Amino acid sequence: MPAKTIEAIRGLERDRFRAMVEGDSAALDALLAENVSYVHTNGKRETKRQFIDAITAGRRRYRQIEIQSQDVLPAGRDTCLVSGRALIEMESKNGALLFPIAYTAVHIQTEGQWQLLALQATRVALE
Repeated sequence: MPAKTIEAIRGLERDRFRAMVEGDSAALDALLAENVSYVHTNGKRETKRQFIDAITAGRRRYRQIEIQSQDVLPAGRDTCLVSGRALIEMESKNGALLFPIAYTAVHIQTEGQWQLLALQATRVALE
């Protein structure tokens, strides 16, 4: 897989995290596949609409998402796996939450556009 594709996937990950922080529903709509499976660190699975609605309605507020590490692995011509770690800062009913995650993301290319098909995140211990 060309280096430009790997950099494009890294850019999509940055764009997704930025859209989550900014509550940008249009960007999230473009970045997520219609049949995305988004599994949060608490084990809750959401569809595309559930995920976007929770962010735009303010039920889930991300203050900052900092990518700490990220490996992009080609898995065929139209699929890339991302194995990463990030530091998440969220706003909750009880104040700010700050926690690190490990995640695996699957991006697919359909009709020339890369989109997130699946994400599984796990909280990890603070180092």
